[in-house]
Amino acid sequence: MSHAALVVRRSPSTIVFAAFLTKLAKHLALLACFAIVGEASGRAAMGQSTIFLLVVAATLIHGVGQMLKRRASARYRDAP
Repeated sequence: MSHAALVVRRSPSTIVFAAFLTKLAKHLALLACFAIVGEASGRAAMGQSTIFLLVVAATLIHGVGQMLKRRASARYRDAP
């Protein structure tokens, strides 16, 4: 049996979930930007650690979403 026959196509739900994760990461990054602006203007009482955690969460979520997109597109190209 050839290698191409063993590759299973990914369902579209993986691609949709990857797109959702990247969109969520972009919204978290925007929220972090607003938190920084609010902290600088004195309107928001968010701490530096909260802003840092928002940025780290956005980075990790975006990385997972990009990884899922790359895997889904590579498996789709390799499929017969």
